[in-house]
Amino acid sequence: MFELQTNFKQILQLLNPRTQPIQSTVTFLSDPHYLEFLQQCGDTEITPDIDLFGYETAIKENQYFAEHVEKLSQQLWKIGRTGQGDEWFLDRNSFDILFYNHDLGMDLDESLKHDQFQSMQVNFFQFLQFALLLQAMDQHLDKKPLSTIGLEQFQYTVNRIHPELFSHYPFDYL
Repeated sequence: MFELQTNFKQILQLLNPRTQPIQSTVTFLSDPHYLEFLQQCGDTEITPDIDLFGYETAIKENQYFAEHVEKLSQQLWKIGRTGQGDEWFLDRNSFDILFYNHDLGMDLDESLKHDQFQSMQVNFFQFLQFALLLQAMDQHLDKKPLSTIGLEQFQYTVNRIHPELFSHYPFDYL
């Protein structure tokens, strides 16, 4: 029911591929999967809670981020947002995906600190794998409720990506 996608090139084809790939991307980020995503895909909503920025939007959002949170913007790169206004970031050093909950009451300003971000403890490729599993879950739930066995299978598949990923995700779907 829930299949883990393991081929990165095939994952990109499931997203929002560009008709013309971008030849140059940001050179100060060295996560090869994220850079390839920027080259190959435009803005992509995978689920209502995972809306990833394409190249142009990422540049614009990160310029704004750098203007308002200069020091932190040297450590983090904004990659997307949720439908509720929360945001997804890529840690420039560890390549971990981080979640920022805007309900914490802190605006994106100079008082914001790195420890206010929740690490998903996965890299960008793993995050895409997880996002596609969430998409499959959403599609399943649109048709019928999830059985206990279905939920166990979903959790098992998610935790194949990272043993604690299911518990790290900041939203409760079920």
